[in-house]
Amino acid sequence: MKHQRHPCPVCGSSATLPFESDDLADDAQPVAEIVLGTLLFFLALFAVFLFFLLSHASLPAAVLLLMTVFLFWRRRQEKRRQAKMRPRAYVCLDCSHNFMA
Repeated sequence: MKHQRHPCPVCGSSATLPFESDDLADDAQPVAEIVLGTLLFFLALFAVFLFFLLSHASLPAAVLLLMTVFLFWRRRQEKRRQAKMRPRAYVCLDCSHNFMA
């Protein structure tokens, strides 16, 4: 990811970096959560597969499922786009001033 330079509003230096807090560094998920989430995902896929095999309404259900997945994907992309436009905290390496840019 390319870092965009934001000059410090106090001293005008371009030696700035995004501010990283120790509170934000603990975003790692435990391995058990990842494994259980993956297992749940595959169980859900298996349940949908069984529903399609045993149901006469599989075509309308498939269309609804595809529409739901598409809308979920589209909302996720929109959230990512908005997160990129949100101002971030930066710190100047020369004068140690924190600012939003």
